[in-house]
Amino acid sequence: MKATILYLYHDLMSLYGDNGNVRIMEKRLRDQGFDVEIVRKTITDESISFDGFDLIYCGSGTESKRAAAAAHLKLFEKEFSKAVSEGTPMLFTGNSWGMLGKTITGLYGDKTEGLGLFGFDLTEEIKKRFTGDAVLTTEDFADPFVGFINKCDVIEGFEDYRFKVSKTIGQIPYTGDGVRMENLFGISLIGPVLVKNPFFAEYLTKLICQRRGIQYKEVMYFHEKKGYEMTLKALTE
Repeated sequence: MKATILYLYHDLMSLYGDNGNVRIMEKRLRDQGFDVEIVRKTITDESISFDGFDLIYCGSGTESKRAAAAAHLKLFEKEFSKAVSEGTPMLFTGNSWGMLGKTITGLYGDKTEGLGLFGFDLTEEIKKRFTGDAVLTTEDFADPFVGFINKCDVIEGFEDYRFKVSKTIGQIPYTGDGVRMENLFGISLIGPVLVKNPFFAEYLTKLICQRRGIQYKEVMYFHEKKGYEMTLKALTE
């Protein structure tokens, strides 16, 4: 049985080694017995289909590259929204989930339309960056998320965050983060989020198996689990 992952803007939106998230899902799905195909799409593609994918992923990029990706993805707004409503598992990490809102105002006042799935307008701060280690909690999962945030996004008047910023080490002034709609998740943590938070990688793998109608096989990823426990302890004690 084949599983397919759509990797959006692989060449633009992988600033912090975000491709590790695709690689870890490829590994986990292979461990479940899938043959895995990774389909890569970027701004040079004139068309993008979102049908039939088991996972859609987009990572983080520079502000200018995010604007380019957002403008391109906007061309396929209806098709993307349809995939969201059908429950396709999706993950947008780092600053990429900013593309899911209404607008992005750039560092010099230039404005890019987002997909409009969420009712926020995002402004890029020209003088400050918000960086640091963070612990995020959500009612969706018993375990907290851990990782690093590096962004210059400012969102005002938006209350529908999916995650609560419960602990930070660094300069992160806000208390809410990320979004969720159906099986679409957006979260500001950068880099290999699914390596750092193996419970979430397991959740996505189980979800894909469930949607494909196959029994999930328990597999122990000892080193990832140990690394998560050590990181969580270091950030919360």
